[in-house]
Amino acid sequence: MNIHYYINIANKHRQEFQLFKNSFFPIVMKWEGGEKLHKVSGDSGGWTLFGISYNNNKGLFVDFNDFKDTTRAEASYIAFVKYYLASKAHLLPHSAKLYYFDMAYNMGVSRAIKIMQKCVGVKADGIIGPITISKMKHVSEKCLMIERNSFYNRLVTKNYKFNKFIKGWLNRSKSIYDFKY
Repeated sequence: MNIHYYINIANKHRQEFQLFKNSFFPIVMKWEGGEKLHKVSGDSGGWTLFGISYNNNKGLFVDFNDFKDTTRAEASYIAFVKYYLASKAHLLPHSAKLYYFDMAYNMGVSRAIKIMQKCVGVKADGIIGPITISKMKHVSEKCLMIERNSFYNRLVTKNYKFNKFIKGWLNRSKSIYDFKY
């Protein structure tokens, strides 16, 4: 793995990365299984370590053994760049950053962006352009939570196979929402 790419980017956002690494990442790890390598039946991500799914990130690793050797520090750099910065969580009000990052890490960046866009009243196309950026400072954590939970419930209604995940998804959503830092 070429972790230096991610370290270099994180170093350009040193203060935001420290907030992320020390405050947000540890909280989300409680829901992601931390350093336990695991695979949940029915989860498209496959093998997961520190919330990083092998199926969705194969290009980052030489092979599966390289993936299994990922450290918590390396995972924090990857999560910061691929999810936190990619979703532009750093542009949100401080009170919504953790929740929004957790959405991006759990649901994917594009889905998190679309939910955030819905909350700020712009076209929910998953693309963060100048109009979305100008509105991001107005997003509320409460709206993110309501829309996230609605998405989960619609997903289960459309596909009963996801029913086994709904309780965990909603518990995670509530726990992250209730967390005060």
